[in-house]
Amino acid sequence: MKKSHENKFAIYLLTDELLHIIYKKDHCIDLKAAQLIVRDRMMLQNGREMPVLCDIREVRRVNKPARDYLALEGSQWVKALAFLIDPPVTDVISSIYLWTHAQSVPTRSFVKKSEALAFLKSIK
Repeated sequence: MKKSHENKFAIYLLTDELLHIIYKKDHCIDLKAAQLIVRDRMMLQNGREMPVLCDIREVRRVNKPARDYLALEGSQWVKALAFLIDPPVTDVISSIYLWTHAQSVPTRSFVKKSEALAFLKSIK
């Protein structure tokens, strides 16, 4: 099964084993954006818990209410989370997220997609 979806902020690619979310360029992620991103992700997953790869290399800003929402409500049905980053900007964004929110699921940041995928596959 392969499915895809797109909204103003992200492109979603779903396979049987993984959900890949690619954030679009030059958007500030605020609470409304975070709610839409999570709603669309959950619609695609349809209740299935799975690993998620978030490509945030084009994100330039995520405000605190959005970070809080993504960390709490946004972690439902996420088995493991890997951020694909491009230092220094998205490295800082992912670091703030990881430092300020207790992770209920295994979460790490990667520069290389192959390493992010290997991490997600290692989570059983």
